[in-house]
Amino acid sequence: MSSPLVVLFSDQWTMRCSTSRNRLHFSTTPNGKLPAGKSPSSVPSRIVARTVTIASGAIALVAFRDLCFPGQIMSAIPRDDVYLEWTNAFFHSPPSGTVEAEENGLEAPLYIGDKFISQLLALHLLVSCIHKFASSFLIRTGKDGSGEVKGKIYWRSQALGDGMLLFIFRLFAPAAKSASLDLRWHLMTIGYETFILALYGYV
Repeated sequence: MSSPLVVLFSDQWTMRCSTSRNRLHFSTTPNGKLPAGKSPSSVPSRIVARTVTIASGAIALVAFRDLCFPGQIMSAIPRDDVYLEWTNAFFHSPPSGTVEAEENGLEAPLYIGDKFISQLLALHLLVSCIHKFASSFLIRTGKDGSGEVKGKIYWRSQALGDGMLLFIFRLFAPAAKSASLDLRWHLMTIGYETFILALYGYV
């Protein structure tokens, strides 16, 4: 579990480095005019906003559950019980009134360290998703069109963070498959968000 934490800490570090490196070079658009079809109150990119809403919205939902309600099965998410079993959530937070609670209830306090790491990872994932939402919806184009350039600075660091997160998911995909947990949809979703953030951040 330590590797994903390193990824998320690296996401914040690369964001700060990218922001400080580009602050002197990007303040407004080259001609100081609004992009075509944009108003001062428009979001920098509707495509980025929609992609972040879908991909990071799903990640934020699971991360919030793992942070505040660990071990609780969400019936709306397919094979969520397999995910919780694979991540050992049933060992440190078995749901009350279930077979897992009868089997692991007495031993649950022994896994308090696993619970702490799981919640810490969920917290950093949640902060990362909130950061993406803020850069997609709270930044506005502005009268001089500088909002689009500001968004690019954030999207570059977020693309790097998503790329490292994608690498971690890909690394553990074979192990998850052995536990009947198919991560292909997860990989495609994170990969698509990474592609969109990199495309609009660097192009």
